[in-house]
Amino acid sequence: MVFIKKYIPLLLIISVLSFSCKTKKKLEQKRISEISEIYSNISKQYTDYNTLLIKASTKFDDGKKKLNLKSTIKIIKDSVIIISLSPGLGIEAARIKFTRDSIFMLDRLASKVSMGSYKFVEKKYKIYVSYIDVQSILTNELFIFPIKKGITVKDELLNSFTIKQKENSIDFYRKTIEQIENLISVNAQTYKIEKYIISDVKNKQNVQVQYKDVYSDEFKNMPKSISVLSSADGKFIKINLNYTKVVKNKKLNFSFKIPSKYEKIIY
Repeated sequence: MVFIKKYIPLLLIISVLSFSCKTKKKLEQKRISEISEIYSNISKQYTDYNTLLIKASTKFDDGKKKLNLKSTIKIIKDSVIIISLSPGLGIEAARIKFTRDSIFMLDRLASKVSMGSYKFVEKKYKIYVSYIDVQSILTNELFIFPIKKGITVKDELLNSFTIKQKENSIDFYRKTIEQIENLISVNAQTYKIEKYIISDVKNKQNVQVQYKDVYSDEFKNMPKSISVLSSADGKFIKINLNYTKVVKNKKLNFSFKIPSKYEKIIY
């Protein structure tokens, strides 16, 4: 009897800890199950394509200059993106090519071409971006920044994001040890992505992406308009895209010829 009395406190502690662990495990399993189901519903909205042709009217504002442009965007899924920019009258002012590991920026007005890795964009425009980020933004598919190489978006959501379900939206949130915050807001009825906020708290940099309306029933999640706002060091860049035409699986020309007389700038 003395032996039992002596170890009752220890037994109580073990029982409480065991109950607590089981409760946490059940909550974690519930969280994973909820996120997995929501991810499945989001990915079902993705447009199934091999190639995409997108025409859009584009507004650019960096606080120093404002531009109204016509854009033609061509995508080979998971391979290459080419964006042609024109101020009008069919005259191309610039052409940008995104590959899996590099960016090429052709400036026809200045007769030069800049090329380099995605670090070049980060240094010049204070925007963290990869090929998959660009493709996902243009087609309204889930992306996460930063994400380790070899880790899928689904696994990252399951392993490091919390979830908050509201009446009209579902919010995913994560803050990394590097103090980079991710907020992804999804429509609770249609499972279409409505907003991203990526904040690098330490370096005081912020990127917001917002989607409005749907281009058509055929393209499910393809937006009618995309708004991107990037801010860093007290400076900002605003880009607004309004889709006027979207065609999938059309045979497209992806040529990107660099004139021999152009100045080449390698980063």
